[in-house]
Amino acid sequence: MKIDNSGKVASSFTAPSRTQSKAENASARTDGESVAINPFASRLQGMEQSAASSPAFDADKVAAIKSAIASGEFTIHPEAIADNLIASAKELLAG
Repeated sequence: MKIDNSGKVASSFTAPSRTQSKAENASARTDGESVAINPFASRLQGMEQSAASSPAFDADKVAAIKSAIASGEFTIHPEAIADNLIASAKELLAG
């Protein structure tokens, strides 16, 4: 490699072409190979599909809770909340 007085590199070096599309790159890498999806990704996809098919919240339950709060009949069970939070944390840490 030789550098001329202009500071530019003068050689036969050429950069690889980046004009190939991502689809072409992917097909080039997978020709004759099998592709396996990570079990976590499969599970996540299933969860996304089930979440998309169910409503975001239960409107009747929200109305019942709102009514109970307004009438002063809504009770909070801090022990149950704490137990469920601990169980969720353990599940996240184990998985």
